[in-house]
Amino acid sequence: MLRLLEEKIATPLGPLWVVCDEQFRLRAIEWEQYRDRMEQLLNIHYRHEGYERVSATNPGGLSDKLADYFAGNLAVIDTLETATGGTPFQREVWQALRAIPCGQVMHYGQLAAQLGR
Repeated sequence: MLRLLEEKIATPLGPLWVVCDEQFRLRAIEWEQYRDRMEQLLNIHYRHEGYERVSATNPGGLSDKLADYFAGNLAVIDTLETATGGTPFQREVWQALRAIPCGQVMHYGQLAAQLGR
């Protein structure tokens, strides 16, 4: 059974839910006002294999890293490990998005061309 660690952290933009696995790979991140949607998506992606959610404090240092991000250290976002779901194409898109340097803008058409789509 997949064990998901979760914490609600305070940010300058409001409360943010951070969900990771036991290897501290980010599985979900969502603003408090969209928590219901996040819970629905967690159910869609993980109910078949089974999962449990456990409250945690600063799991794997994720909360500290996000605090650094909101304090202005934007590059810290590149250090966050993720475990994304979805189709092979969706995962390819997520990987390409992660390769865009922090602060650089890329339009969807550019990303699609980069992926050969």
